[in-house]
Amino acid sequence: MTSALIFLLYLFGVPYILLMVMVVVGMFRPGPRERSSARPSVTVVVPAHDEEDDLPGTLESLAAQRYDGELEFVIVDDRSTDGTRRVIEAFAARDPRFRLVSVTEPSRKLAPKVNAVDHGIRASTGALILATDADCRYHPEWVAGMVSHFTPDVAMVVGYVSTSRPGAARTLLQRFESVDWFTLMLVSRSLTRFGLKFASSANNLAYRRSAFEAVGGFGAAGRAPSGDEDLLTQKLGRLPGMRVVIAEEPRTRVLTHGVGSARALLRQRRRWVSRYHHVLHYHPGFMAGIAALGAQSVFLSLAVLLTPFVPGLLPWVAGLWAVKALVEWVGMGVGTHQFQRRDLWGLSTLWWSLWHPAFIAASVVGSFLRPSAWHAGAESYRRRFFQRRWRELLRRVRAGMARG
Repeated sequence: MTSALIFLLYLFGVPYILLMVMVVVGMFRPGPRERSSARPSVTVVVPAHDEEDDLPGTLESLAAQRYDGELEFVIVDDRSTDGTRRVIEAFAARDPRFRLVSVTEPSRKLAPKVNAVDHGIRASTGALILATDADCRYHPEWVAGMVSHFTPDVAMVVGYVSTSRPGAARTLLQRFESVDWFTLMLVSRSLTRFGLKFASSANNLAYRRSAFEAVGGFGAAGRAPSGDEDLLTQKLGRLPGMRVVIAEEPRTRVLTHGVGSARALLRQRRRWVSRYHHVLHYHPGFMAGIAALGAQSVFLSLAVLLTPFVPGLLPWVAGLWAVKALVEWVGMGVGTHQFQRRDLWGLSTLWWSLWHPAFIAASVVGSFLRPSAWHAGAESYRRRFFQRRWRELLRRVRAGMARG
C-alpha cells in the first residue's frame, strides 16, 4: 500500500512542480512591448445583482476615468431585490455615459451572471468591451491602459486583479486570498509568454467585439453556459492570427473586495473549479494543467491524512512538500519583486503554500457535490452529467463497503 500511495503522490506531484518551474522560467521571458495609440469606442459592462452597498463606489471610480475616445458604461441590473436599480438610475441621470440595462427573465442556456453580461454587450455600442464587477475600484487611466494593448493582432487583454492594496492584507485569511489571486495572475502571465492561454478574471477583462462575435459569443458551446472568462479566453486565443496578452502596468490593475470568510472563499473557488470541464473541448492542455493541480492537491492532502497510519510514508510526503514549497517560494519571490508586491512574500507565501493543497482538494471535491447560486446559475447538461456520475460512483463505493 505504501508503494502505491508514493507512486500516485509523485505521479501527480512531479508534473505540478515542473509546471511551476515553467512558470518561474516564464517570468524572465520578455512580454509584448507593442502599444497602440488608437482610441476606439469602448463599452464597460458591469453586471450587478443586489449590489446596493458596493455599487456606488464602483460607479464613482468608473466616472473618474480619463479616456480620450468614446466611452460608455452599461450597468446591468440582474433582477436585484435591493436598491441596486435606484443607484444605477441616479448615476445615469447625472452622467449620460451611464446606461441602465435590466434583465427580467433568466436564460435557459447561460448562467445568470453570464446572461447579465450578455445583455450588456447586446445593448452596447463600443468596438471594445471591458468587463468588470460591481465591487471593484480602478486607476483613473484603467480604460486607457487596457485599450493601449490592443494592437491589430490582439483579441483579448487580461488585467491583474488584487484583493488588497500593498501592505493591507493583515489577517491570515486576507494574506492567503491575496497570495492566491497573485499566483493565478503570475501563472497566467508566464504561460501566456510561452504562447499558452491559461485563465483570466471576469472583473478585469477586455476583448474586441468583432472577436467576441466571431467565436459565437457566449452561446457557441451547445447547452453549456460557455460565457465564463476562462473558456472565452481559450476561444479567443484560438482565432487565426489573434492572440491574448496580459496587461501588467499598475494603471491596468483592479482592486476588488476579499470574500470575507473562509467558507465564502471556498465556495467561490468551488464555483470556479466546477466549470473547468467546459474548457476541455477547446484546450486539452489547459485542462491537463488544471488536472495536475487538482490531482496533486487531492493526493498530497490524502497522503498527509494517512501518514500516521502508513509506515514509511512521512519522508516521501515531506520531501515532495518541501520541493513544492521551495519552487513556489522562488516563483513568488521573483513575481512579487517584478510587481512590487513584496508584502505578499515571506510568511504570507509559506502560509499559502502550507494550506493550498488542502484548499484546492476541498474545492475540487466540493465542485461535484454542491452547485452555487447567482454566479454559477443554471447548470449545463455536462455539469449535471458529471454530478450524476460522481454520485453514482459514491453509491457503488458505499454498496461495496456494505457488502464487504
